[in-house]
Amino acid sequence: MNNYASSTMNEYNASTRPGSARPGSRFAPPIRNPEHAEPWDQISDEHRNEINDCFHLFDMNKDDQLDFSEFRYALQALGFSNLSRPDLIAAFKSAARPRPGWTPLPAIPNQPPPQTAPGVVDLRLSREGFQSLAARYVAARDPREELLKTFALFDRGGKGLITLDDLRGVVKELGEDVPDNELRSMVEQFDVEGKGGVSREEFLGIFLDR
Repeated sequence: MNNYASSTMNEYNASTRPGSARPGSRFAPPIRNPEHAEPWDQISDEHRNEINDCFHLFDMNKDDQLDFSEFRYALQALGFSNLSRPDLIAAFKSAARPRPGWTPLPAIPNQPPPQTAPGVVDLRLSREGFQSLAARYVAARDPREELLKTFALFDRGGKGLITLDDLRGVVKELGEDVPDNELRSMVEQFDVEGKGGVSREEFLGIFLDR
């Protein structure tokens, strides 16, 4: 896609979350270096920034670590709202460490013995731990999922096509001054079948073939 089309999509994708708890992020392909083993090295710089923004946003007491609730809400803000609680707990426990100063409770006669290991509420996740877990989820995400969400933002009325009128509307909302012939050229360039707009399949091809 030409440079203006890509930048327009980036700007519009970032501007459509007013009031959202999720930091506005630009569209980016999820995978940057697929040959690297570490998920943090696989994802794009935009997704790294988004992960860091979420960590800082949900680190409520600014102690550079997250408790389980903060971790759960941070992942939801990144778009992972369908993860089951058992899966979240397992992931959290795999990377979290006991909070500073944690010790087992003293034994009380005639009551069950206290836990000798910290429970979920006693664990804290460092920034590095959150980066690693969040990057793992981002790297495993189907890249088409995010692209199709972006497509839906452009496709006014759910027609299944991004038309010239759709682009005009986006450009107007962004306050950009783009000649109509440039917008028309953008649509014609990728509307290979002459349908009058860019289909979902063509839209995916623009980015996935880069």
